[in-house]
Amino acid sequence: MAMYTPLSTRRRNAALVAIATLLAGLIVGFVVGRSSGTTPSAAAADVRSRGDELATHIQALTIEYDQAIGVDRTGGGDTIEGGVIAALDLVDSDLDRLIADAPWIGKGLADSLHASSAAVRRAATDKVTADQFAQIAATAAASLRTGFGFDG
Repeated sequence: MAMYTPLSTRRRNAALVAIATLLAGLIVGFVVGRSSGTTPSAAAADVRSRGDELATHIQALTIEYDQAIGVDRTGGGDTIEGGVIAALDLVDSDLDRLIADAPWIGKGLADSLHASSAAVRRAATDKVTADQFAQIAATAAASLRTGFGFDG
């Protein structure tokens, strides 16, 4: 024979089940969120690392520049436009993305970082000597590393 359960008891039991389910969902969501979320310090470390990579790309342009300067004398092969300027276009777009990912970088520092890249571009288009280009690229790379807080 079935036992009668009053309506108030059924409501109370339904409310308890709903509260228990809500708490279980919040706990599971918190644990999953904490384990899969990116912490601010991890995001900052990623930006610093990417800033160092970008600086390394600028320094590596000295190799392309040396080859392009040799080509300008002998003819054939990569030119400054194809080997250095095109690579600087990629560096500039990466720099824009990196600055967007680093909200702590203000407008003044962002302008300074862009000026460093522009100095390398200007040196390439002015066809300075290879040693001068290497010095300008090294200065720009140091500015990027400092600007993004890379201290490794």
